[in-house]
Amino acid sequence: MDFPERDDFAVVKVIQILDYGVFVELLEYKNSRGFVHISNVSSSWVKNIRNFVKMNQVRVAKVLNVDILKKQIDLSFAGVNPMRERQVLNQYKQINREEKLIEILARETKKPFDEVWTAVAEPLTTEFGSLYEAFEKIALGAQVSSSLAKEWIAPVKDLVEKNVVVSKKEISGKLKLFSSKAGGLGALKDILSEAESVKGCLISYAGGGFFNVSCASLTFKEADKTLSLAITNAEKKAKKLGVEFEFKRDEKK
Repeated sequence: MDFPERDDFAVVKVIQILDYGVFVELLEYKNSRGFVHISNVSSSWVKNIRNFVKMNQVRVAKVLNVDILKKQIDLSFAGVNPMRERQVLNQYKQINREEKLIEILARETKKPFDEVWTAVAEPLTTEFGSLYEAFEKIALGAQVSSSLAKEWIAPVKDLVEKNVVVSKKEISGKLKLFSSKAGGLGALKDILSEAESVKGCLISYAGGGFFNVSCASLTFKEADKTLSLAITNAEKKAKKLGVEFEFKRDEKK
């Protein structure tokens, strides 16, 4: 039986509600159960405990005390602020997603989970900071030949293609181009091609000489860099071809 440490924050699932407290399952510690006394269910006065907790509810609790001999874990919901709860739950969900993806890869390659974790999860986490971030970047075209042995590259790419949906951040703006010169249409096409050649950027006609330019990436910071590069390249091309160039970013929603 695994046990958390005192003052840890644990992800728990409510499995029994009594008038004087709540029994929970500690989801990160196999076969571990804990108890939240009614005095620790909320920082406010609790008249009816069922107004504060529900069956099968997943929450974050702070570990108050651990008695290994008695196999008793005392917990508190009151000691967890909303920001901390979101952080812990998000981390738990990410780890869960990572483990499930490695389980799929182990099943598809017919290799033991531990072997796949060592060969794939550990080197990708070292390079990208987290396994799921690595998978998202692979989905966007990142190369992993320096991180993984050759035999794992194709299976990992296949895993990502089938199971990872990238939530991209997008930044956009309006581009206006004008040319009164002969062959102006060809010049406009050259300028737009210059912008759209930047990976992650798309351009569509908005009418009246205006074009929508949108660039996407994993973070707003990266999307902003991509958009800046696309516009800088396009503007240089416009100056070279003598085309009037004006760009305005859309306000973030």
